[in-house]
Amino acid sequence: MNVKKIIPRLFLTVTMLAGTILFLHAQKLVDIVLVGKDGITDDAKKATSFIAIKAYPGGVFERIDYKLQGPIIQLRTYSNSTLTSLSGRSFEYTLQGRLYKKVYYSNNHKTGNWDYLNDTGKVIKTERYQDGVLVNADVKDTADKKDTTSYPDEREAVYQHNEKDWIKYIQENLDPNAAVHSVKGGQVLARFVVNTNGATDDIYMEKSVEFVLDEAAIKVIQDSPPWTPAFQNGKTMKAYRRQPLTFVVKEE
Repeated sequence: MNVKKIIPRLFLTVTMLAGTILFLHAQKLVDIVLVGKDGITDDAKKATSFIAIKAYPGGVFERIDYKLQGPIIQLRTYSNSTLTSLSGRSFEYTLQGRLYKKVYYSNNHKTGNWDYLNDTGKVIKTERYQDGVLVNADVKDTADKKDTTSYPDEREAVYQHNEKDWIKYIQENLDPNAAVHSVKGGQVLARFVVNTNGATDDIYMEKSVEFVLDEAAIKVIQDSPPWTPAFQNGKTMKAYRRQPLTFVVKEE
């Protein structure tokens, strides 16, 4: 692919999304800001990264930084439109777009569990904060085994009848234009929760490739009809899922 065509093509895709206003379950893409080595720029050819701003109900905003031709850099959540009060989840990614730090803030103070992940997505260290103060730190044993406790009434969260139904849903509803607007395509990896009411929630990228591909992955999961929630020990439970999605760009 001609490198000279890449930046205008991606710029067109991003500005198109901003111009039409992308809705994803009440979230709204409200702004795109191009950034070059000298700061904010209007010249797409000078841009090396960009910032996407999303608005959510209740006055919540996300700032998501991306490489212009590549994966996510970081995600920050704020409780105000001026993006000065960090509140909620914040993620940090490697140069290859893999999540390595998942943290939380409340009014600019560190709070809750701060998880550090290895390149397989396993938590290797957890720090716990309260009102900005470190309470404790726990280095995980990567050889730890999963809890093998089982219950007679235990069942996994399921979409319709089985995994094949979920795959069919994705194939039929994943945006076919995502790969068309992509620079290079590739495989993304999304994480999400199936809540106790069967709704998909807390969706984020564990492995990012490009903005348009990440957004397509998030949207198809968010738009999912209700699942049958997981059940264990006499009650419904949250279930945690990982979903890889591969996008192939046809050669020009």
